Amino acid sequence: MNQKEVKNQRISKKAWVIILLLFLLTVISNADKAIIGFASVPIMDELGLSAEQWGMVGSVFFLLYSVSAILVGGLADRFGTRIVIACMAAVWAIVQFSTIFVSSFAFLLITRIILGAGEGPAYSLAMTAASKWLPKERLGIGLTLVSVGGPLGVAISAPILMHLINNYGWRSAFIATGIVGAIWIVFWLFTVTKKDDVKSAETIKVANASSSLPATKFSSALLSKNFILIALCGFATYWSFTIGLNWLPNYLENIRQLSEDQLKIVVALPWILITISQIVFSSLSDRIYYKTKNVVKGRVFILGPVMVAGAVSYFLGTIVSSNFMAIVLLSLGLTFGCITLVLGPTILVDIVSKQHQGKIQGWFMAFTSLGGIAGPYVTGYLIENASNPASGFHYSFQMCALVLLISGGLLWIAVRPKKFASNELSTNKVNVQ
Repeated sequence: MNQKEVKNQRISKKAWVIILLLFLLTVISNADKAIIGFASVPIMDELGLSAEQWGMVGSVFFLLYSVSAILVGGLADRFGTRIVIACMAAVWAIVQFSTIFVSSFAFLLITRIILGAGEGPAYSLAMTAASKWLPKERLGIGLTLVSVGGPLGVAISAPILMHLINNYGWRSAFIATGIVGAIWIVFWLFTVTKKDDVKSAETIKVANASSSLPATKFSSALLSKNFILIALCGFATYWSFTIGLNWLPNYLENIRQLSEDQLKIVVALPWILITISQIVFSSLSDRIYYKTKNVVKGRVFILGPVMVAGAVSYFLGTIVSSNFMAIVLLSLGLTFGCITLVLGPTILVDIVSKQHQGKIQGWFMAFTSLGGIAGPYVTGYLIENASNPASGFHYSFQMCALVLLISGGLLWIAVRPKKFASNELSTNKVNVQ
């Protein structure tokens, strides 16, 4: 490798700063999401909510999530990510502050719908903004450094927010996350300038001119088999992810009978494991991709098997009697199920042309969010209608395992970008000759 190639693979100082801010954005975003799960027991007690109603609270969060992900993804392509991300984060902070006035089920639903609309574009915008500053060979680990803010946000915030909830009431935790979000906006606007958006836009034009990807209509990319199967994995991931956010703390407290002190540690475990796994698997993916220049071998053959492993872990977690083994297996199920959040956008960067990235990432999150609508409500329905809550929880975890198994298996078998399939065919012909 010559010096020019090495230089082109380096992440610039400015890019590191932006990645750090985007990492913190995902920390805040996921703390805002997770807080409702941490406060589930006191909120349900105060408002007198049933399990099915609580499932609805988790589901309505994603009611406008997909619509906003699509619309705001297009706005980011047109106006730049700087101001769009700032406005989005402002919505989060305002909603967190307003949640302290919640006194009824209807009011709670309204706050969750609005917060979901604000959160919808978060992940796709963060991935889009980061990808503009990263060399292709460092894309997996670079996007992972942004993505791990999600599980770390839950892991870091869990003991702090639960301490606030247990000692100062659940509303104090919402105030804290609102304040942190407002502070982040100030740093973002002062650090990322309008020139940065212009610079990244120019970088995209250059990348498009030199890209090996053919110019295609956006509709062709959106309706392709590859995108649909990647989006299906996103659907499964968010089904699993939202169960972890909305129901896992409740399960551990009410079914496994863990104490408050145990919960503070245990609820952070899966999010720590997600962080580690995303770094490990994305690094492995980057290494294989660098050696093979093949998105199937370097990305698809990592994502598919890991999701299948998540399905197996979820299923086994429902049939063991030991609290320790159940916690480990369910944590691994949630951990492996979340790998799409890193490798899904990474694959899309590789198979969809640059000018469509904001839109395709927005649509990816739109389809992904449908899993967030289905998962919590189906879980609540199964718990409410099972012979006992423990059986309902176990049925819901098994349903999640089935969704992960189908989506991960299909991606593993069938996702084959055309240019790689044609390259392999050409290679085979040469070998035969």
